Amino acid sequence: MLEFFEEHQRAASTIEVANALKFPQSSTSVLMRTMTSLGYLRYDSSRRNYIPTARVSTLGHWLSPALFERGRLINLMEDLSNKTNETIMVGLQNGLTAQYIYVIQAKLPMRLYVRAGTLRPLGRSGLGYALLSNHKDQEVRRIVKLLNAHEPDPARHINIKESLAELANVRRKGHAFSLNLVTPGAGVVAMNLPKIAESQQPLVVCVAGLTDALIRQEQDIADLMRRAIDFHLSD
Repeated sequence: MLEFFEEHQRAASTIEVANALKFPQSSTSVLMRTMTSLGYLRYDSSRRNYIPTARVSTLGHWLSPALFERGRLINLMEDLSNKTNETIMVGLQNGLTAQYIYVIQAKLPMRLYVRAGTLRPLGRSGLGYALLSNHKDQEVRRIVKLLNAHEPDPARHINIKESLAELANVRRKGHAFSLNLVTPGAGVVAMNLPKIAESQQPLVVCVAGLTDALIRQEQDIADLMRRAIDFHLSD
């Protein structure tokens, strides 16, 4: 529900939220009233709609306080958005998947659209490659073994040697670059964010766009990302 409001950035009625999320209207109504009583939503009785309160913006900040201090992470994403006009995303590892948790949509007429909360294959995506590059090879082998065990189609099993070679390339270049792995005609340049605090979970920032544009601009985008990360997240 919170991701619905993050995506639409406006007030919405119970029916609208229920339809968008495919929840029963009665359950949605109870949930929204509960969140209102807890201070996370505000109800406008004249318009019969809800909107998140400022309290929502504090959720999760304790997990990576240095990143959210003075809006550093959001400022980084907005900077990249303004300079590339492409879709900007921040993702993390969630079990055996990779997940985008923050998204700023592209400003271009032809663009890649991704919602916050979207899952990506940990072993078959640019976001996943960047995240796996943080692990030692022994841990990567363990993860790939688990991924293959959960994949019923042998044709989709991950080749460990190819994966380790790709991750070595990611570490050498300082970023992951993938095309057409998840969405045909699209790809990402993905880069790990610095670990500012010991408790911080590894996070990756991605610039996503159409294949032709990324092929031409891979290194320029990677250089831009590196400068922006240094500017916004350096101590």
